[in-house]
Amino acid sequence: MRPLRESLLDLFSTFESSDATFLAYDDGFRYRAYSYRQLSQAAHALAQRFSTMGARPGDKILLWAENRPEWVAALWAAMVSGMIAVPIDYRSSPAMVLAVQRSVAAKLIVTGDETPQNPLPGVPAIPAATILFPERAQTPLHPVSKDDIVEIIFTSGATSEPKGVTITHRNVLANLIPIQREIARYSRYSKPFRPIRFLNLLPLSHLFGQTMATFIPPMIEGTVAFIRGYNPEDIVRMVHTRRISVIVSVPRILEVLREHILRLVPEAAHRLTGVSWPRRWWHFRRVHRLLGWKFWAFVVGAAPLDPALEGFWSNLGYVVIQGYGLTETAPVVTVNHPFHRRAGSVGKPLSGVEVKIAPDGEILVRGENVTSGYYGMGPSEAFEEGWLHTGDIGSLDADGRLTILGRKKEMIVTPEGLNVFPEDIEKVLNSLPGVRESAVVAERTDSRERVHAVLVLAPDASAEQVVNAANLSLEDHQKIRGVSVWPGQELPRTEGTAKLKRHAIQQWVSSGADKLPATVAAKSDALTEVLKRYAGNRSITPETTLDDLGLSSLDRVEIVLELETKLNRSFDEGALATKSTVAEIRAASEASAPPPEPFAFPEWNRSVFARALRRVALPFWLLPMARIFAWISVRGKENLAEVDGPVIFAANHQSHFDTPILLTALPARHRYRVAPAMSKEFFRAHFYPQEFPAGAVFARRLEYYLAALFFNAFPFPQRESGTRQTMRYTGELTSDGWSILIFPEGKRTEEGEITRFFPGVGMLASRLHVPVVPVRIDGAHTILHRSHRFPRPGKVTVTFGAPMHFDETDFAAIARKIEEAVRVL
Repeated sequence: MRPLRESLLDLFSTFESSDATFLAYDDGFRYRAYSYRQLSQAAHALAQRFSTMGARPGDKILLWAENRPEWVAALWAAMVSGMIAVPIDYRSSPAMVLAVQRSVAAKLIVTGDETPQNPLPGVPAIPAATILFPERAQTPLHPVSKDDIVEIIFTSGATSEPKGVTITHRNVLANLIPIQREIARYSRYSKPFRPIRFLNLLPLSHLFGQTMATFIPPMIEGTVAFIRGYNPEDIVRMVHTRRISVIVSVPRILEVLREHILRLVPEAAHRLTGVSWPRRWWHFRRVHRLLGWKFWAFVVGAAPLDPALEGFWSNLGYVVIQGYGLTETAPVVTVNHPFHRRAGSVGKPLSGVEVKIAPDGEILVRGENVTSGYYGMGPSEAFEEGWLHTGDIGSLDADGRLTILGRKKEMIVTPEGLNVFPEDIEKVLNSLPGVRESAVVAERTDSRERVHAVLVLAPDASAEQVVNAANLSLEDHQKIRGVSVWPGQELPRTEGTAKLKRHAIQQWVSSGADKLPATVAAKSDALTEVLKRYAGNRSITPETTLDDLGLSSLDRVEIVLELETKLNRSFDEGALATKSTVAEIRAASEASAPPPEPFAFPEWNRSVFARALRRVALPFWLLPMARIFAWISVRGKENLAEVDGPVIFAANHQSHFDTPILLTALPARHRYRVAPAMSKEFFRAHFYPQEFPAGAVFARRLEYYLAALFFNAFPFPQRESGTRQTMRYTGELTSDGWSILIFPEGKRTEEGEITRFFPGVGMLASRLHVPVVPVRIDGAHTILHRSHRFPRPGKVTVTFGAPMHFDETDFAAIARKIEEAVRVL
């Protein structure tokens, strides 16, 4: 690794020469990975795009998107162009984005799948999904100096003018250079463990999340993976299947994973003392098997870590590395060395960073990593005589290790690591009818902080109604989670300055004041919020059923995905049966029991043995038998000449002979990399043997295993629940390079006519982001009609159309286009 000296572009310049995997993304359907070289090309291409859209060096660009490789490409493209990136949390409201825009006057904005696509009139938007990773692209690097601003990070909410921290190349390099030196010391010892793969669950709008995604992993040629949402089941699956080494997250994720692990492996709660690491590992081998043998560490930041939570994971044999820092310190001040950790401590200051404790216990920081100030603002009282006053209380031991003891300033840090300023929320509360006074303090439970409101109300006012009204205009991380009604006529204040005595108010709350559960409108009613998007202008009541709303099975899958993202847990798709009412579905979403075990998809049929067997059986036995009855002529083979990698073959359905006919017609390079979808309902006796006699179960089970073995087929539900798992499975297939063969009509036709294509093929095409090859079969119904038991010889024509690409999300419209393409062949 080339030493970092002048700017972050020193690091970027090394990407072009590496084909190692840098970034990966699991969007809930498909896993995609990109190399360092591809990221470099994407950044160069995007920099050219910025230029053609009128952006110039020094201009601002807003990055308002979820974690994904395209976000990282946009950040590097901004640096290549000499632009200044302004990251915004994708969960922020449009009002927050508008407030930031008023401050920085950005020329461009990058948006994500989970944000509005054109949020700022007059500001050109670049959807992240349109950022490509081309084979070749090059643009000159804009010359930069150490003191040029890389980005501006805003840390306030939408209820007051935001405050942006300016971060320069010098600030970030002051963090990275000592880390690079330390990595070099241990580089030769890390080779047996490479590649080191990071699952980054911190938002990229957070500077610590960026550091652990874009700056530190390239120093060890590591891989950084992102995942859609924070569902613990999905996280565990990702860690296991993708052989993740390290999870980077806020402490809240460790807590959620602990609860999930304890449900699956209750013995993980056993506390071992005086036990060697090998014996500890063996005792908790079920946990290590669950997470995978490659996983070994957590890197935790952005919020305080409960010592008990750290102890739980350390007890299981995992390394927990935590540090301390602020956005103003770009972002690291101290870090616990992986090989010299001390429980409860946040480690020693990085080289070049000075830390001292003020007489009142406040932590003060000085160094080149400390920002020069806030964008567009004058001198701040946070900086005195070159020292940054952090507002945190701490202590230094004899070895120079820092321990965080509390917080001096009034800011609240949520479990997600986001900052909340009480004054912002009080401004909203005090504007509501019935509120005479309010104070917002942190309610601490298990080292976590939540927003708690203390209210002085008019006689006829309701605390719950006040909180509900306030939450409607607050950012998600600002929402009030608990509320108390102050017993007196006014809140305690200081003499003279009349400032709220927050410490006294917080002590009153902590002492057991009567607390009312705050109903967080946007959170607790997530179901109604999601359903409204699919209901059009129809009203939704607790008695409304999904059948009343006219929702399709694909609509149900989309709803499941959105609920899982909003609730951060798995949701049983079966609970969204059309007969279910909104009230029943809400009860299911609030239940803590894990969802039913999904039906198993075949993986054994992609083993080396199964693939070798098909290489023999198909050309020497099965397909020659098919040719005896099906006299096949093939058209449109030239349309497959340029097709490389996984595609969806979408064909009309005439006969059970369709699959061997298509495999015969396909060129060999595609024939052995296809997975045909077969109706799950046809094999119902296999999946639900208790409903059928033994003979029917045996027959269907035999047919299922033979189809899976010799044709690599997999079950695809047409009417039953399970579409969500099927979509994930097809995503895994395409991620591993397998093409999908699907018959979108869902059933065989009577006389060879083409009937309506179901939207499932549209969802596959849209979500998997692979080309669709339309295929028309003519004559197969005369060989093995749906009413016949034995085949008859006949002529069949198979026609392949040109590959089709879809960026839209209207699944029914995509299905109609594919159907029309098949009809005209």
